[in-house]
Amino acid sequence: MASVDDRSVALCRILLRLQLRRLRQERGLNASAVAKVFGWGTARMTRLETKDTAVEVGDVRLLCDYYEAPRELRDELERYALITKTRKDWWEEKPYKGTVPPWFQACLGLEAAARSIRIYQPEFVPGLTQGPGYARAILALSEADEKTQEVQAAVRAKRQSILEREENAPLVAVILNEGVLRRPVGGSEVMRQQLQRLVQLVEQPHITIRVLPFAAGAHPAMHGPFTLWDFEDETVGDLAYLENLVDGGVHSDAEKVAPFIDVFERLDALAADQEDSIKMITEAAASL
Repeated sequence: MASVDDRSVALCRILLRLQLRRLRQERGLNASAVAKVFGWGTARMTRLETKDTAVEVGDVRLLCDYYEAPRELRDELERYALITKTRKDWWEEKPYKGTVPPWFQACLGLEAAARSIRIYQPEFVPGLTQGPGYARAILALSEADEKTQEVQAAVRAKRQSILEREENAPLVAVILNEGVLRRPVGGSEVMRQQLQRLVQLVEQPHITIRVLPFAAGAHPAMHGPFTLWDFEDETVGDLAYLENLVDGGVHSDAEKVAPFIDVFERLDALAADQEDSIKMITEAAASL
């Protein structure tokens, strides 16, 4: 398991807010009542317990004292707070700074820290598995200028380094709607290269890419794409990430995440097995 100091800023933020909320609830305390003890507004407590943001070490110390948190946990949470205030992840440095929106920064941090990643995508190859030509074709659909698109393509390539770790590479399970294979994004040659990349990726033992065939008919994920992460630290549990045209968000509430876990398991039963999926991908590439 990674030490506190090895964890991403995004993971420290979510661990911190989850632990602070758990400590309060275990003592049967109301958030607004705790806020009054310190002369804070309720909004400040809400931010501490629900927002992925930087947190003052002093605030954590005050709360831990009030909740009578064990010394080991108190020290851990103070280190989390210090990391959220002092550390920057690679996407906050040049040349990436300013090109990754805040909502996607959280995605990158959690993705990098996850033990397993499960993705369902009905429209295009997920960014984590895109080749450079395909990525540029997708990014060209935005209104960003060419220079920004190039930096965004570099971000996309750099995030994929987690797939190549010699140790602690995440288990990645991708389910693609068959339509993803049939839509020639970027033209025939770019698409062929992308499909070949998918076949190469599944040669790695920690990656599976399977296809949900048209023949499956109506299926439980017709509401759209989603990503699931789980972590070694049980405090975090499973997280669901949803993205739309303008932003994205992470769901950590177990009741909200559970339906996505159920849907992915049902998709897993409907999707072609790995051998047949590779055959479908290879045939799609050959047809271009």
